[in-house]
Amino acid sequence: MKKIIKFIINFRITILIIIVINTLALGYIASKGTIASSIGNLFFGDENHEYNNYINKIKDFVSDEVFFIVIEDFLPASRQKIQTLKKVTDQINEIPDIERVDSILNAQHIFSENNTLNVKKYSEEMLLNPDNLNIFFNNIKNDPLYNGIIISKNGKHIAVLIELTHDDARPVERGPLLVNKIFNVFVEHGFSKAKLKKIGIMASLSEIMHQTRKNFLVLYPIVFITLFFTLFILFKSFWPVLITMFVSLVAVIWTVGFSVILDEKINIFIAIAPVIILIITTSDVIHLCSAYILELSEGKTKKNAIIDSGTEVGFACIMTSITTFIGFVSISFTPVPAFKQLGFVLGFGVAAALLLAMTFSPILFSIMKSPDFKKFSDFKIQIALERILKKFKQKVFNNTYLIIFLFVCLFVFSIYGLLQLNIETNFNERLNEKNEIRVYENFFNNNFAKSNFLDIFVSSTDKNDIFDPNIFSKIIDFQKELSKNTDIDKIISIVDLFEIIHKQITGENIDNFKKLLSRELLSQYILLFEMSGGTDLNRFINFERNTIRLSVRLSHNDIRATYETGCKIKTFSDLFFNNKIKVETTGLVYLMGMFIDEIINGQKKGVLIAFFMIFILMIIWTKSIKTGFWSMIPNILPVLALGGLVGILYDKVDSDTLPIAMIAIGIGVDDTIHFITRLRFESQKTKNTLTALNATFHFTGRAILITTFILVSGFLPFALSDYYSIKIMGTLLPFTLIIALLADIFLVTAFVKLKLICFSSIKSGCIQ
Repeated sequence: MKKIIKFIINFRITILIIIVINTLALGYIASKGTIASSIGNLFFGDENHEYNNYINKIKDFVSDEVFFIVIEDFLPASRQKIQTLKKVTDQINEIPDIERVDSILNAQHIFSENNTLNVKKYSEEMLLNPDNLNIFFNNIKNDPLYNGIIISKNGKHIAVLIELTHDDARPVERGPLLVNKIFNVFVEHGFSKAKLKKIGIMASLSEIMHQTRKNFLVLYPIVFITLFFTLFILFKSFWPVLITMFVSLVAVIWTVGFSVILDEKINIFIAIAPVIILIITTSDVIHLCSAYILELSEGKTKKNAIIDSGTEVGFACIMTSITTFIGFVSISFTPVPAFKQLGFVLGFGVAAALLLAMTFSPILFSIMKSPDFKKFSDFKIQIALERILKKFKQKVFNNTYLIIFLFVCLFVFSIYGLLQLNIETNFNERLNEKNEIRVYENFFNNNFAKSNFLDIFVSSTDKNDIFDPNIFSKIIDFQKELSKNTDIDKIISIVDLFEIIHKQITGENIDNFKKLLSRELLSQYILLFEMSGGTDLNRFINFERNTIRLSVRLSHNDIRATYETGCKIKTFSDLFFNNKIKVETTGLVYLMGMFIDEIINGQKKGVLIAFFMIFILMIIWTKSIKTGFWSMIPNILPVLALGGLVGILYDKVDSDTLPIAMIAIGIGVDDTIHFITRLRFESQKTKNTLTALNATFHFTGRAILITTFILVSGFLPFALSDYYSIKIMGTLLPFTLIIALLADIFLVTAFVKLKLICFSSIKSGCIQ
């Protein structure tokens, strides 16, 4: 390592030129990136069978990429209001991304007149007879096809359902623009903003995109400023601040450039990478700055101080970068394209941060004049840190078993919390309670059928026809049984359409309809409906007439629970139909729920693999299985504490919490490595435990206190966010890093005192 640092200093001009050229090139590439990510690319990828099957199904029927604009207190209505609504829907239909718009305007009134079935639009009847508007609206409210769907259960509010064209390449980031564009159409035509509400999965995703971009645009500068002033306060000098910020920004440019090389479309997950790399690089550079100052305080020349600090800290930085790399790359074990890319980008960022810290920092040290180390050592904060460390060390030496006991209590608490862990995802609940989308959702759920969709497709097989009387009778019973499920709020299918037609023609109910069932009767009803002016059959049955669709509204918005409900329905259907016909459950939210399960399993696998690989590296690094094993305890404990805390605090833990654990693994292990590396180095000079620990606390203890403080300060601004997935980066991640710091200072020291961590370089096997 010493030869490498000498080489860097001797050829600093050449290396600087290379760094500048690479930075300009990667900066140019980064500028070509665009923020864009489709739902398919984010979650499913191009070769996912279930997602492709879903796409094929919605091509035959309709997309569930929908959202609602609810008009509160639309009723009682007037002829003018209805005409204005028509202008709004006509204008929305002209937008390229819109497949169709459903509202009271195209609700179909099925009725019998003079023994003849008629199908007309309610809106046409209303405009012809404006004096009877209340009667028509009451009829819509009582229509089972529309009650709770486009008109509220109490008949006061209406919902305009906007269905998007299927476009797998449409960026999610375009969602906010699209939703707002449609929302503004209503406002432009005189509808009050206070009476308009955006509802549905697309509206929720659009708000999440909006919140993500808004937060990062605001919080990135706050993070940068926070780090700037934190560094200045800790060092009382601008040179460590400027060096750290300069190296960190170059690392960020390299990382973003690499991301664009992988994919020029920067998705929302990649958006968090720059701030993480900014903070990681800051940590590496601060270790070098602290070591450089301390080496100068030992009376060494500037060049020797640079070489020795780079040599001593460099080995630890390489090791910490490897472990951080492992922690971040383990994210790529998640079977989701966006997470895979994030893992690779963060892994590259860590490597870039190490390379730049170990080259750029020594070069900048050599160019600048020697800092006044006396000013640094006399600084009150540094003196305070030294005193704190001494007290910590004394506490551990005087109360070793008490320290062990307290950490055992923390371990028990963590295990208890982990057993309570219930991982779920609900997009709306990631938003602040006062966020308008959550307020709108509550309003909608209280007045309409719930907004979470699940599709059930019932298809004929080679041996069984969907219109076989026995089969269709079973389908009627199947829908009836499903309606009893507490997870289901409402089901609409062709069964409801047939029931209405039958009742209008014969005046009889569904039970009598079942008795008269025949293939001919069902075919006649479909033909009669179409000949009478009925449309939109593709919502219920495909063109080939071999698959029908049951549109299910669930009573909750939990994404994993949606998948679980779908699985239960599939299991029930297989038993109910005895596998005589094919039943499939699908839908966008359903698929997301399925993949969240896979995400969770992939993340668990990634965590285990990361711990195992880091354990092997610790054994190699410490040259001892025993020391490697015990040194892993302080690294495992913070992650367990994180799981225990959220398991106890929350009834449902959002799946976005899991990446925090993976980031914490990568970052938290760094302090342990720096501490043990210095301890091993000092133990080679002495056989006295206290002497070795004194030197370790002086050189590295202060550095890990400073870096933890910087890391916590860097992530803390994210706590200001109203969006859960960003907020936890400023709450749960700092909590985990603080636990990691305490474990490194107290637990590692206790293990050294008890000779559980020791080094083979000492004849006795451990320092005494």
